[in-house]
Amino acid sequence: MRIEGRENGFGEAVRYYRNARQLLGRCKVSQDIYEDIKPVQEAFGTVWLAVDKAIKAALAERGVTEKEIPKSWEALREKVAKNLAIRNGKLMKLVNTTYSMVHLAGYYGGEMRTATAAKSAFDVARRLIETLSGRKIG
Repeated sequence: MRIEGRENGFGEAVRYYRNARQLLGRCKVSQDIYEDIKPVQEAFGTVWLAVDKAIKAALAERGVTEKEIPKSWEALREKVAKNLAIRNGKLMKLVNTTYSMVHLAGYYGGEMRTATAAKSAFDVARRLIETLSGRKIG
């Protein structure tokens, strides 16, 4: 694993996010319900990678070295709390909500069966990436 610098890391996060939106946009919807959950899960897997890249780029920006970036979610979450969210409960709520909605429900569990729910989850991921990078995703 190679941690990208600020521009490359956040740039890659935005690129993955946009790609995930395209993937989700191609999923067939009938009355707000996805017809096939597999491509929806693929889109959520891609948006989770975008979030992961943004988190790691933000940590690198704070001086966390590649060796210090944990592999497990719990350890990464603790690293975020210690290095990015000191006295910022809102950021940790956003990180935890993104993990629950995007990774657990959308990707791993395949529970994002409606387009409305998927859009909400993607909005949460977008907000987290924008918060960490300090830039808007167009």
